[in-house]
Amino acid sequence: MQTWLTLRSHPWATTAVAVGLICVIGPLDFVLPHGIPLLLAYLLPIALIGTVSSRVGILLAASVCTAVSEATDAYVWNVREGIARDLVTLIAFAAVGLYVREFVTKQETERLHVQALSDENAARIEAEEQLTLLIGNSALSILTMSDDGSVLQANIAAQRMFSGKDEDTQIVGLKIDTLLPSLGRVMARSAEGRNMRTMMQAQGVRFDGEPFLSEVWFSNYSTSLGRRTAAMVVDISEEFRNREESVTEQLLNNSRLAVGAMAHEMRNVVGAIQLVMQSLASDSPVFVQSTNMVAMRELVSTLETMASSQLSYVKRNAAQISLNQFLSELYVVARAILSEYDIELLWDVPQNHPSVWADTEGLMQVFLNLLRNSRSALLHTTNARVRIQSRVVEDRVEITCSDNGPGVADPAKLFRPFQSSRPVTGLGLYLSRAILNSFRGELRFVPKEEGAEFVVELEVVQA
Repeated sequence: MQTWLTLRSHPWATTAVAVGLICVIGPLDFVLPHGIPLLLAYLLPIALIGTVSSRVGILLAASVCTAVSEATDAYVWNVREGIARDLVTLIAFAAVGLYVREFVTKQETERLHVQALSDENAARIEAEEQLTLLIGNSALSILTMSDDGSVLQANIAAQRMFSGKDEDTQIVGLKIDTLLPSLGRVMARSAEGRNMRTMMQAQGVRFDGEPFLSEVWFSNYSTSLGRRTAAMVVDISEEFRNREESVTEQLLNNSRLAVGAMAHEMRNVVGAIQLVMQSLASDSPVFVQSTNMVAMRELVSTLETMASSQLSYVKRNAAQISLNQFLSELYVVARAILSEYDIELLWDVPQNHPSVWADTEGLMQVFLNLLRNSRSALLHTTNARVRIQSRVVEDRVEITCSDNGPGVADPAKLFRPFQSSRPVTGLGLYLSRAILNSFRGELRFVPKEEGAEFVVELEVVQA
């Protein structure tokens, strides 16, 4: 079979050999004694033609061989016997050539099919090996569970995550309920056949009983052996702790800023009270010596001392930050806040800002407050949009946040504490300005015919 396939891969050479054989067999048949029949010798060139030629070519070759054999044999041709003899010879030659052609074609098709299967199998094996290496060496904990919750496969990261101090226990074969109870309950609810592809936060339990917080991405699918669930698990205990500590620190910082800002206002009031007391003392010297006046003077002095001590809280640690990076993060946050309410975000911010002095968390809180205020103002506005622009003005960067809402009814009260049209504390803009002032920034309102516009000013870091 391999010989025939080899001949087929060289069609011109095979055809030349077949023609050469016909040219040799014909003269030999003519010169040799007629007792030596060479008719069957024509089957060899016909077979060669059959390996490389089409059906028409085979019929043509069979006709040529029939004519040559008729011309060189010892029989006298006549209509009665010659036509029948030539027809039988033609059919025999054509049948052999067509048979060889179909045989070689079938073998070639089978060879190509086997080669394709072999290539696919090799590619599948390579893909499985790469996938096994990827899963096995992944930093993510990857699990595969059966429909009854048994762990079928687990990579090294999963074994380490759940083993804790107990490194001898194997995770494969355990029930997922003992490791991730919430995931086990979800799998039980989806056992009716509903496919799920989602993520969840769940509390996990290590082999030694230590709990931890995790994020789980999982999906289920059907196989010939039943339903399977694949899950990727990440231990976020440390990230959760850091996030909570960051939130707590942010709350404490804002509380200190609020206390410091209120102390500043209280000191102004104390100063006014002292002026009134001095005026009373000038008008009525006897009143100055009264017990009530002395007590009031002591109380005012105590308030002034308290206000002075709290003013130190107004200052915040400013650091050199990359404004380009901050604005990139702000763009992501702003889109998330506004898109939920179908508010268009117009972002007109270049990417060549200098570094500025600021506190990243505090600055982000200022813009979050401005964006939330705009979102609330635009709830009943058609074609609502918020525009954020930035520009460098001498040694400061101005970032403008504006909207096309109903505007501000009384701008004079914007930055006063406890001034709000909503049922909240009314400290948002007051505290935002205090945060910016703590690192030499500023927040100001720009009057407009339509909507509201606020400008955040930041100090540029000098080279």
